[in-house]
Amino acid sequence: MVLLYVALFAGQFDATFREGLIALNSNNLVAAESKLEACTQLEPHNSRVWLALAQTYWKQHKALDAEKAAQSAETWAAGDAVTSNLLATFYTEDYYFQVAQSHLERQDFAGALETLAAGRKKFVASVQLELAAGVAYYGLRRFPEAIDAFLRTVELDRSIEQPYVFLGRMLDQAEARLPAITRVFAAFADRAPENYRSSFLYGKALALGDNPARAEALLRKSIAQNEGYWESHFELGLLLDRQRQYEPAAGEIHRAAELNPRDPVPHYHLARLYDRLGKSREAAAEREVHARLSAAAAPAGYGMPGIK
Repeated sequence: MVLLYVALFAGQFDATFREGLIALNSNNLVAAESKLEACTQLEPHNSRVWLALAQTYWKQHKALDAEKAAQSAETWAAGDAVTSNLLATFYTEDYYFQVAQSHLERQDFAGALETLAAGRKKFVASVQLELAAGVAYYGLRRFPEAIDAFLRTVELDRSIEQPYVFLGRMLDQAEARLPAITRVFAAFADRAPENYRSSFLYGKALALGDNPARAEALLRKSIAQNEGYWESHFELGLLLDRQRQYEPAAGEIHRAAELNPRDPVPHYHLARLYDRLGKSREAAAEREVHARLSAAAAPAGYGMPGIK
């Protein structure tokens, strides 16, 4: 009787698995998912079922489900050369990137890094995987590693702007890496002089060094190229503040606040500048705005530049 049950169970699995594969091959993904998920209950240690299910989830753009199914396939693939070979072709560069992107969208930065670790070993010159790793490190506030990843991204492909943007946000944490970042920004500005962002980033980096006149010229050039970019006004205002030019500094930071009305930071600096200018009423008003905007600020991790 026991043997009869085993035979019936095996027959049910074979029929269901065959139906699932037929549905997958005909792109009937809803049916394939249903059949193959049923097969994982019948034979949970069958690596070929998990691989077929991973392929089904992938076609449905369910990257995280595909990742879990592929991991199960890998777990149970020992001694199965067919599954191992198919997994090797399944793990493409795009697979690692899309799965990592799904983790990043959920702010699961550690999960993204775990996926990317395997991908970066296999695709050592992948621009998109290096960029995604930088974003994940940035999300975890692991700034030195993030900076290294973004510098490596620029080394692989100078034309992508996202790593420059991220590097510009970490200058205060750059420390010994600041000269390398400044050189990267200088090359960007030399290569794309018409790009307001290149002038802004190079000027921002120089403002932290001993060339404030050159920094100011670049920031003003960035404003001339794109007057509506709030960060150029903000950084110019900070630079003028350090030079004790409080009135023009307040004007630039006020313009930054107008262009970026939800950010509390410009209002904090405006309040300090108005105090120095003896404008106590304006300073108090700016402190109130800063407090209100700070209370409504988005959770940490929001507002990061996207990756493509």
